[in-house]
Amino acid sequence: MIQGGAADWGFELGWKLRGLEHALLGSGWKRGGRPGPSAPGVQRFTLIHWPVGEGTRFEDARYDGLKKQPPQGCEAGEIGGRFGLRCERPGARLLDAVAELCGEIRTGHGLLMTDLGIEKLWEWSADGTDGWGAEIVGQLLLMAAERGPRLGYGVDDLVRFLRTAAGSCRDGSGPAGVVRP
Repeated sequence: MIQGGAADWGFELGWKLRGLEHALLGSGWKRGGRPGPSAPGVQRFTLIHWPVGEGTRFEDARYDGLKKQPPQGCEAGEIGGRFGLRCERPGARLLDAVAELCGEIRTGHGLLMTDLGIEKLWEWSADGTDGWGAEIVGQLLLMAAERGPRLGYGVDDLVRFLRTAAGSCRDGSGPAGVVRP
């Protein structure tokens, strides 16, 4: 096990290499995905079905329809033994594209997609609405969308929580009428 300063140095090096990879390749597919940034107004992301507490595998029959005819702009594939989609979809921002696709899959196939492939949720990057930070926020929101109802929270409860915790009103304005971007 690495101790003290060496551990800090190793973490810092890993963090900077991840940042370099992100700067060179842009947001989107990881681990051997297609290189290069996506076109303006098009978001690139990986979406995985990995429900908490379920041992689902890529071979599960419930994915047959999506494998046979994946959503437009997506390719179905095995990601870490799970069913996943690598997608390039239209969207002004990453969360817009992810939400639209998740809704399409939920309506058409009855699956709640639960994962954007983020392994280290504690990492952070303030790189805008289409970057690594946006992927982390999307991952956390998908986890809340799946896990909240298992505890008895509805969508309205989760939205109310976010509005209250963030201190914003229904119209998107913040405390003291400050409109958030």
